[in-house]
Amino acid sequence: MKFFVWISLIVLWLRLDWLAGLKKNKKPIASPYKKKNAKATFFDDGVEWMKQLEDDCINAVCTIDIMFFILQPDDAGKRLMKLLVKKAQEGVRVRLMLDAIGSGSFKKSLKHISHEGVIIQFSRPFTFKGSWFSMQKRNHKKLSVIDKKIAHVGGFNIGLEYLHLDPVLTPWRDYHLRLTGDITQDCQTEFDRDWREESIEPETGGSGRYQLVSSETVDQEDFICSLLKKAETSIFIGSPYFIPTQKVESCLFNAIKSGVKLTVLVPGTPDHPLVQPASYRYLRRLIEKGADVYQFQNGFYHAKAILIDDKLCDIGTMNFDRRSLLINEELNVITEDKEIILSLSESIEKDLANAVKLNQGDLKLQPIKETAAWCVGHLL
Repeated sequence: MKFFVWISLIVLWLRLDWLAGLKKNKKPIASPYKKKNAKATFFDDGVEWMKQLEDDCINAVCTIDIMFFILQPDDAGKRLMKLLVKKAQEGVRVRLMLDAIGSGSFKKSLKHISHEGVIIQFSRPFTFKGSWFSMQKRNHKKLSVIDKKIAHVGGFNIGLEYLHLDPVLTPWRDYHLRLTGDITQDCQTEFDRDWREESIEPETGGSGRYQLVSSETVDQEDFICSLLKKAETSIFIGSPYFIPTQKVESCLFNAIKSGVKLTVLVPGTPDHPLVQPASYRYLRRLIEKGADVYQFQNGFYHAKAILIDDKLCDIGTMNFDRRSLLINEELNVITEDKEIILSLSESIEKDLANAVKLNQGDLKLQPIKETAAWCVGHLL
């Protein structure tokens, strides 16, 4: 009897802690950064992107600031560290910021990896301070700023899997942007803010075609709904994890009801065993409402993108799941640049060609498995 009482109290505490954390984490629909002019290059191949990042670091003369959720202590991670150490020895200030949990294996291996001259900081240490919710909050951003003139934002982390060298998850599909122009000032501000653990006041206005969107001041749930409501003809959503909140799911239903064509692309091969069955209830309901849902079959689909009416796109670090919408620190780029939208559209078509369209009967109901997966998977 006492066992069940304790279990009930723990469950109650977790629920109350979750609700309190959500309330504390709630932010207005505002962006800390104005719309600005920029020039961007789109990448969907990890080998090409990694080569570009390395070239930009090689050519750095003043500063290199790099932030990743995951930096693996494998050959890819060691290669980047070797380059960063070399630049530090040349007199370039090099700062590396990593999530304490996402890059936990790198942190453990750090004593065996040369990092002399590189200033390393781990964000969000996994320490209990009275709240389970706050322990779950991860820094999921992938941001690199070189000489305050070049920035990289997107879905790629550092590891062999992102270079098509994982035996199961190859080829790896992701979307990433290399940015130059005025927006790099905001990218530098974002890195400095995270490094110093400072907040930033939101701004409004601007007349450029690019906008950096940080979860620091943006309520991701409401912001995504505001994007979805702009759609008049079509919405494309690409995400490795698809577990939307009730509010976001309602926005998708309303879009379909108004005649908007909704296309969703998710992986066929998961990288986590629980998140895929946790998504089935949502994908099943979308199919029933008339959405086109595809599962990627050729490798692993890790890209995070929203494309509205082929006129506006959102590329960055935010997955279409509750963790990204409600908890994590994320960083995305919104743009109406026709060249980037064309590049993204071509990549989407290529990925859809390697995907299978799902029918209502393809995601068979498995109540116990799906419920168990949802209870845990929506927090992974």
